[in-house]
Amino acid sequence: MSPKGIPTATAAILSPKPSKQLRARRTSLTVLLIAAFAMPPASIASHYSGDTKRMATPYHGTLPSDRTLKNESSLSTNEKSAEKSEQIIGDEKGDDAAERISSGWAIPIDGPLSLLTRTTTKVVQRRRVAAQPQVQQEQPKELTGSISTADPYQHVGCQMDRLLETALERDEKTKAIDMAVSHYRKKSQIVIAETKDAFDYMIPYRGFGPSAEAGDIILGEKLKMKSRASAEFARQKNVDETHLKVTTCMFQVAMGIGMSDRERGDEIVDAGMKSLKDLVGEEEAEKTAKMLANFKDNFEVPQSMYEQKIWDVAQKQAKQNQIFQASIEEDPVVKEIKKRVHKYNRKSRLSMVTSQVLQTGLGVPALTPSFIGPGAKVALLTYVMATGGPESCKLLKELYLDKRFESRCKVISEEAHMAIDNYQMALMTRNPVLLACSESLLGQMIGEMGVKEIMGTALLSEKKHVPGA
Repeated sequence: MSPKGIPTATAAILSPKPSKQLRARRTSLTVLLIAAFAMPPASIASHYSGDTKRMATPYHGTLPSDRTLKNESSLSTNEKSAEKSEQIIGDEKGDDAAERISSGWAIPIDGPLSLLTRTTTKVVQRRRVAAQPQVQQEQPKELTGSISTADPYQHVGCQMDRLLETALERDEKTKAIDMAVSHYRKKSQIVIAETKDAFDYMIPYRGFGPSAEAGDIILGEKLKMKSRASAEFARQKNVDETHLKVTTCMFQVAMGIGMSDRERGDEIVDAGMKSLKDLVGEEEAEKTAKMLANFKDNFEVPQSMYEQKIWDVAQKQAKQNQIFQASIEEDPVVKEIKKRVHKYNRKSRLSMVTSQVLQTGLGVPALTPSFIGPGAKVALLTYVMATGGPESCKLLKELYLDKRFESRCKVISEEAHMAIDNYQMALMTRNPVLLACSESLLGQMIGEMGVKEIMGTALLSEKKHVPGA
């Protein structure tokens, strides 16, 4: 019997049995106690202190007091954020425990608690995502720029080149001359010409032809394109004459546009435009007039330029000669002509003596009636053709080169004279358009430094004086 007076058997029957819920609680409590004593104590290292806080419960986030410190640290410099992010990214290559410890607030995972693993991983991921915008560096902006090295004289120079090209294209004579030059430059025609020279050296079948042709070249009475030299001279003469015509028409229009007397200026412009349209057509003529009118609106001439002293005859002549000599030295056509002429007049002393000895030594045996005569004649012909052909043919080629040189020098002299005269006239009449046109022509002939040296100033080389600046 129990102490309460209830039989033991009856007490056992009447006493309540432990329910399933109670048993589950006891089991869970037992497991938690075993796990608490079996697992090592967890620690969280504070990044702002050397103290270590021990925890035996799962870590589900930062402590309330630490959130405040974390917010303060997030407002610090970008260098601290970058160091934290670099540390998180570098620890991804290691194990999960090391990664979580380096993230600031974490615990090592040594047990099978999946809840702890998921929670801590989410915390680390949230911290990593939050740190990424802070470590991104702004991409440097790409700087672009350019350097302009425009020729200050291109406004008039380029238009002159276009006018010259257009005038040559519209000229029927130019097409025939170009076809002749192209024809005589073919290799087949070169071989034929050398064969004719060799045959004429052996048997002078041309008669008085070479001397008559030389007279026509000197006087300019006839010009037949029957060789490469004559065709190239005809083309050179045509180009030079056309360039001079185009330049004259442009100066005519420039003079009229810049005049203060509009009635007289319009008359000069109309005359110049009529001649220019005949050469290049209406479209290019209108473009030229528009370009020159732009000079009138934008080209600034200092008042001191108009007040300078007028050149006397000696000064003007000296400047013209300086321009001519400087232009001749740099002209590409003149350089080409000189290069060809130097093949004839710049022989070494040895080659001159060798030529005299060989031609004399082979010419005398060629007169003998024996078999030695024809052999010597063939040897002499071979030597003559190897050195450029018979002397009579060389003289004709040099005459054509001389006429080309004369034509080029003539047009350079005319344009230098035109530029100097119109430059001085522009200063006297206060014509800015004519002044700009004259300086542009001088700039094409002798360059910017030459203009400054000879004329004393170069207005177009200054940016503020360039049209449109």
